[in-house]
Amino acid sequence: MVKKYLPAQILLHWLVLGFVALQYLLHEPISESFEKRLEGVEGATSGLVALHIFGGSLILVLMMVRLLLRLSNELPAYPKENAPLQKLLSQIFHWSFYGLLFLLPLTGAVAWFRLSETAGDLHEALRGILLFMIALHVGAALF
Repeated sequence: MVKKYLPAQILLHWLVLGFVALQYLLHEPISESFEKRLEGVEGATSGLVALHIFGGSLILVLMMVRLLLRLSNELPAYPKENAPLQKLLSQIFHWSFYGLLFLLPLTGAVAWFRLSETAGDLHEALRGILLFMIALHVGAALF
């Protein structure tokens, strides 16, 4: 059993976090642009919107690499003092993060490129869930 994550896994973790933070910072410009596009306003994009789309695409690619590394490498052992329920919750939480980090770029792309209000609403809901999970993750890591 390995003692720690691979350097590539650690790097990908922080890269994804950085791009997720960027996505939250760029939320307002793309949200406003999306609403204008739904109303039929032409030319309702900007460099910040393009950066948000690029960031989402990059997160999707990085998550594919993370998933491949996760499935092809051993994981560090859970601490022996962790209860079985704690281990199970950790696994559920971890895979939920992966699911969200795949679904968010996909729903964003469908919303933007297909001009789907439904996909946009789902994207917004997932965004809130991800923010909540990040807060829980940070809390768990600190305590």
